[in-house]
Amino acid sequence: MEAIQSGQFTLKQILQQNWCSFLDAYHLLVQWYAAYNVWKVINCREPGGLGYATFACPVHPSEICHVLRSCKSRFCSVCAKIQIDKWVTDMNQLFPNCSYFHISFTVPTQFRTLLFEKRKSQKEKALSCRRQSQLG
Repeated sequence: MEAIQSGQFTLKQILQQNWCSFLDAYHLLVQWYAAYNVWKVINCREPGGLGYATFACPVHPSEICHVLRSCKSRFCSVCAKIQIDKWVTDMNQLFPNCSYFHISFTVPTQFRTLLFEKRKSQKEKALSCRRQSQLG
């Protein structure tokens, strides 16, 4: 058993160090899509992995910029954070600039079928209640 040193580890580092041995031991249990996502995380922002885009200034052709490609996987701690921040920004734009409360209703099991069958009229009633509460 290895001793864990103090310090900060990333998911990418852990996968790079342990994925091959894990795959050797459990290859029959690992689905292709899980293996593909792990491969993307391991190769995220690596020049030899997912590659990079090269940009050159037309005025100064000697000045070249390489931009590493990211995996854009929700499994990747770096890319998921970017996606979550974008989602939060998008959601904040939907809400009015005022205080609000999130309300969840729990419906007893015996009424769920009825509500599911009549969901269109229930939606209209809920919107009507919302409009009235905004006016009041």
